Amino acid sequence: MKKFQKLFLLWILIQLFFSFSFASNVSPANKAKIDNILTVVERDRGKETIVNQISKYEKFIKAFSKVSFKDNEQKEMIKYLVECFQKKVDYLKTQVKTQDQVISNVDWNRVQREWLSWHNEERDNKWLNPYTYNENLNFTSLVWAQQIANEKRKTWSTHARKSSDWYRNTESIREWFANLWVNVVYFSESNAYGYYNCKKSDCTQEIIDALKKCFDRTFLDSQHYPAVVSSTFNQIWFWVATNWTYLRLTTHYGKNVK
Repeated sequence: MKKFQKLFLLWILIQLFFSFSFASNVSPANKAKIDNILTVVERDRGKETIVNQISKYEKFIKAFSKVSFKDNEQKEMIKYLVECFQKKVDYLKTQVKTQDQVISNVDWNRVQREWLSWHNEERDNKWLNPYTYNENLNFTSLVWAQQIANEKRKTWSTHARKSSDWYRNTESIREWFANLWVNVVYFSESNAYGYYNCKKSDCTQEIIDALKKCFDRTFLDSQHYPAVVSSTFNQIWFWVATNWTYLRLTTHYGKNVK
């Protein structure tokens, strides 16, 4: 555990130790004290990505689960605190989905390998370092792919975050990232759509074929290709959403996103 986490854990324990009254159950007053402590955690949490937030809460749960007190109320307070942290983890995990939760009849590990390889083949031709996947961009690409699918957006409107935006407003997109707890300095976004309709038990090859058409048609054009072969970015994540017989695809590019 990092030094900050150790100090933060110690601070909470001190707060709890000197705040408890001696009763068998957690009183409303002490629950209020716990809620104040959680407010501090929430404030710090807002500066981090979803994935890192989950990791932080899980570390707190693990640490507090090992703490023991002889006093009954202290035990109850620790138990209550762990329950609060667990509720936070459970909620955050509902915000991070995997592709197979949305489209279940596809081998997404294979699809991800293909999508990454198409990018890195182009980068290798330019003597650039390969891209790697960054799970912190999972949530952002998920949210945006789902939104443009639900709204059946096409062409220029797929980048507009506000009704006042015309095509692509960098500051609006950066603000949108921040609202999802992902702070990026250097980023790019590429969206595409294409025909996809498969009812088979295994649609892996069908969606790979559909995505390859999207890649060749959209990601290799003069507008999107700079992100594919950018020397600035080193990480990507993509998400596919479907709407009837079409798929919508969002790829987010970033640099050292944490």
